[in-house]
Amino acid sequence: MDLTVASQGGGGGVVQRDYRKGNWNIKETMTLIEAKRMDDERRMKRLGDTTERGKPAELRWKWVEDYCWRSGCFRSQNQCNDKWDNLMRDFKKVREFERRISAERGGGGGGEQEKSYWRMEKTERKDRNLPSNMLPQIYEALVAVVERKGQSATAAGSSGGGGGGGAGSSIGNVVLTTAVEKSSAHFLGQQHLMAPPILHSSPAMLTPPPPPAEAEPPTSLPSAQPLPTVDSDTSEYSGSPAKRRRRRGGGGEGTSGGVGTSAATLQEVGSAISRSASIIAEAIHSCEDREEERHKEMVSLHKRRLQIEESKAEINRQGINGLVDAINKLANSMFALAANRSQPSSK
Repeated sequence: MDLTVASQGGGGGVVQRDYRKGNWNIKETMTLIEAKRMDDERRMKRLGDTTERGKPAELRWKWVEDYCWRSGCFRSQNQCNDKWDNLMRDFKKVREFERRISAERGGGGGGEQEKSYWRMEKTERKDRNLPSNMLPQIYEALVAVVERKGQSATAAGSSGGGGGGGAGSSIGNVVLTTAVEKSSAHFLGQQHLMAPPILHSSPAMLTPPPPPAEAEPPTSLPSAQPLPTVDSDTSEYSGSPAKRRRRRGGGGEGTSGGVGTSAATLQEVGSAISRSASIIAEAIHSCEDREEERHKEMVSLHKRRLQIEESKAEINRQGINGLVDAINKLANSMFALAANRSQPSSK
């Protein structure tokens, strides 16, 4: 069974790929293992490349799919990923079983030794919760891939402690230095924008202290505090609560004005609540009135329907009665006719 999927080609065009579905054969499995080995080697060679190191898993499995496709294994990247997960799961089970058997044999236990996985039948493998269809060539290929990957990771780790560590630290230092320079430049640019114009003058102008007459006005601001209390109708704060208190005749009595304002505010809130309550009550009453009218209409319709049904039943009864009367009259007429015909023959 094949699955047709549109894939992006190397030249930018869309290529239709017919992916094969079903069980994997030995050739396809070995091709997948080879593709995974090549992908691991390629990634280990480019381990220092940040673009390759941060590449998502989907793109790596896309590379594996392309490799398998070129090698005649027509499987998708999702199929390759799932098959590789199943292979590694079965491989780990077989490897752990073989290691345990080797440890028991090496310990020289007197008990009965278990057979190797490769000497078991399929039923015996299933009884021990082991994969039943692991082939020796596939297992050996997986061992080679896993061991090579482990050796590469160990070599990378040891080099990271020495020269690799120096390279990583140098890269980190370069990145850190660049970040510090950018932050310093940003801070200096902000300081340059926020600095007063006197900082751009000559150093000789920075030495004498500022004139006391120009430095005193900021300290004299507390004495000019009455400015916000200017009573002007055109002021920006003419609509403020203090202005309203003064308009209401509060005068200089701040406490009494505040109490009056709070009372007025409470009164306004109470009136607003009462208006809202009245509106809601009116809406509820109107809704109840509409429901009552609708109920009355439904009752009248029901009564009218009953009347119509009763009239229909009465009409049916009258019709049946009339039909019965007509049939009786017809029968009487027939009997009279028959009697009249029988009388002359009797004479």
